[in-house]
Amino acid sequence: MSQRFENFVGLISAINKEVTRIKTDEMRRYGLHGTDGIALYYLQKEPAGVTSAQLARMMSVDRAVVSRSISRLSSGGFVTVDPVGGARGGKPILLTDKGDQVIQECDDFLGNVVKSAGKGLDFETRDAMYFALSIINKNLSHI
Repeated sequence: MSQRFENFVGLISAINKEVTRIKTDEMRRYGLHGTDGIALYYLQKEPAGVTSAQLARMMSVDRAVVSRSISRLSSGGFVTVDPVGGARGGKPILLTDKGDQVIQECDDFLGNVVKSAGKGLDFETRDAMYFALSIINKNLSHI
C-alpha cells in the first residue's frame, strides 16, 4: 500500500511541477507570473468582470495572491479595475483587449501542451483518467 501511495504522490507532484514550469515559462514571455495566466483565464470567462474575492475563490488561492497578480496585470495594462463598486460591493476586475489577446495566445499554446501531454492516450483512456482524478480530488477533499 505504501508503494502505491508513493507512486501516486510522486506522479502527481511531478506532473504539478511540469505544469508549473510550463505556465511560468509561457507567462514570462509577457513579463508575468504563472498565477497571472490563471487569473487572465478566469477573467476571460467572466466578461462582466469579477471582484478579487470572487477571483480568489475561482482560482482556489488566497486573496493576497490575487491582489499581487491584479497589481501586476493592472500595471501591465492586461486588466482594469472598475473604480465604481459592483452590485455586491466589490470593484469588478475586467480584462482589457491586451489581456484578452494574451490569453487567446496562451489558449493556443496550452491547447498544444494538452495535446502533447496526452499523446499515446486514446479518448476512452483520457476520459477515464479525468474521471478518476476528479473522484480522487473529491475524496481527498473530504478527509
